[in-house]
Amino acid sequence: MQTLKLSQVLNSAPALTDSYSDKDDDLIDRPPQLQYFQVHFQHIHENIHQLQDELVQLKDAVAHLDEKLERLLAVLDSPPDPVR
Repeated sequence: MQTLKLSQVLNSAPALTDSYSDKDDDLIDRPPQLQYFQVHFQHIHENIHQLQDELVQLKDAVAHLDEKLERLLAVLDSPPDPVR
């Protein structure tokens, strides 16, 4: 049933060649400018540093929670104190 819907969608979609025009040749012939890549690489570089800092903080939080969990499990495993 889904393959039928998919084939209907594909048949009703306009062909790629219909939307192509001669004015698009200008876009194909021009190479991207260097500044475009510089801005995006700078953005990616800043995001990497931010994500690495967050990762360090998360690792510290996990280590702290793991230590608390071990202490809690040790308390739960210890025999109860006798009632006086």
